[in-house]
Amino acid sequence: MRIAIDFTAFIPQMTGVDTYLKQLVLHLAKVDQRNQYMIYHNYEDRRFFANDLPVNFSHASISARPRPIRIISQQMILPVAASDWKADVVHSPSFIMPYIRGRARHVLTVHDMTSFSHPEHHIALRRSRLYRQMVLASLRRTDMVIAPSQATRQAILAFLPDFQLDRIHVTVPGIGEEFRPCDPASIREVVTRLMLPQPYILYVATLEPRKNLPALVESYRRLVEAGAIKEHLVLAGKLGWGYEALLKQIDVPALRGKVHLAGYVDQQDLPAIYSVARLFVYPSLHEGFWFPPLEAMACGVPVVSTLSSSLTENLAGAAELVAPDDIAALADAMRRMLADETLWAKRRIQGLEQASHYRWEQTARETLKSYQAAMATECRRGDR
Repeated sequence: MRIAIDFTAFIPQMTGVDTYLKQLVLHLAKVDQRNQYMIYHNYEDRRFFANDLPVNFSHASISARPRPIRIISQQMILPVAASDWKADVVHSPSFIMPYIRGRARHVLTVHDMTSFSHPEHHIALRRSRLYRQMVLASLRRTDMVIAPSQATRQAILAFLPDFQLDRIHVTVPGIGEEFRPCDPASIREVVTRLMLPQPYILYVATLEPRKNLPALVESYRRLVEAGAIKEHLVLAGKLGWGYEALLKQIDVPALRGKVHLAGYVDQQDLPAIYSVARLFVYPSLHEGFWFPPLEAMACGVPVVSTLSSSLTENLAGAAELVAPDDIAALADAMRRMLADETLWAKRRIQGLEQASHYRWEQTARETLKSYQAAMATECRRGDR
């Protein structure tokens, strides 16, 4: 097969989709030496592929990073480039495929459907009618859909009940091998450089409404005022949108000097800041799949999260899970995990075992099966 992958959604301050894009390409290169690949990327990312890909992988710049240019390139330049290259399969790994599909089969990755189920938790673009129409049109027109969890698969079927079940392949992402308990020397260097307080409870992800951070801060405030906790709270992640109320919430006497905004943390520093944390808390309302809780587990840190969507699917049995709207239960789970050394040690061991099952090589092999399945299908009706 000749497989084209749209890499133009990638941004260097990586969040979940960017991690998926990077790791998928690198691990397809490890597990597949038979098929030919063409990676279409932004001009700014041309050096990313300079030395890391084998001879059956090629790459080309077709766009630049600003969103309007990427959209134009995705919809107009990529289809022409893939057709000229005679691609058999085009993989669109970030929700939307080109409207002009040509003769190639198409594979689409949809990471979640929260723009539909929880539009109030997204930026204006993601909750706009045009964006959602483009996602639905892409789902209807693609040959195969890759979903990262059963929760995302069910969400797709909820909004497209007539969707053929065999067109959705659940392919779970992996956890990078760099996420493991770190040696003390590397931890000290990173913690000192980032000026992190110790001991601390950690959250890692963009600061935005869907992550349910007001519940985390309120739970933490209750524990602080009750004298039940000595740990600081570190929120590591770039400011997304709708964070103004959160900033006001932490600017109260009880929390001053206790809650720390670490900003975006580079990927190379994440294993260290996970490893030194006493507890990782991830109270998100809904996720298609998300890396930080499993990354924390892989680094030997117990996790508290929520009974919600793929979080339940991926963390049950290895983390303390509470209802996302139950602040009292969240506070109690944090208190118990920090006070009970036996429970802390048990969850640490369970987390290490759970995280060991998520490997990018397996993700790449399952994705290759989706490409093969797409080749075996009839093209979507009326889309040539």
